[in-house]
Amino acid sequence: MAAAILCIAFLVFATHQAQGNPDKIPSFGGYKPFTVLTNSMQPKISAGDMIFVKEKKAANIKKGDIITFKISDGKLITHRVVSVTKQGLMTKGDNNNVRDKWLVKPENIIGTAAVIVPKAGNIAKFLASPAGFSIFIILPLLLLLLIEVYQRILKALNRKEDPAVTES
Repeated sequence: MAAAILCIAFLVFATHQAQGNPDKIPSFGGYKPFTVLTNSMQPKISAGDMIFVKEKKAANIKKGDIITFKISDGKLITHRVVSVTKQGLMTKGDNNNVRDKWLVKPENIIGTAAVIVPKAGNIAKFLASPAGFSIFIILPLLLLLLIEVYQRILKALNRKEDPAVTES
């Protein structure tokens, strides 16, 4: 239960931080969460999945690794490395028919996909929305507050009804 609460809190934090400053990718324990937007890596990774990317030096990346990297317009892409050259890495989405038209330079590599959590990206996106924040953060806090007030009222009423409690 505590682990689930921590995961939800981290997803809300990471999504909120990324929306506030898209250039600063949030990190937790060296892992950076990303929500996948397309099906270019199906069947391994689908749109709506969340991937946790671990930083890795370009020299340690090999053919077959799934990497996340920036392209010239600043967008982030997650594709598989199909070849390694001195000029950079050639990538391709598993669900695409052709290789990507660019070479990935070492300075544009964010890292390799370490963990894939199906549909967690959709959940994180919802939790970061005003409705999701209200339902999963504010509503439980209000419920806890109401329970606490109710318990205190019951204790106060029990003291009034039990004369032995009021005498001591």
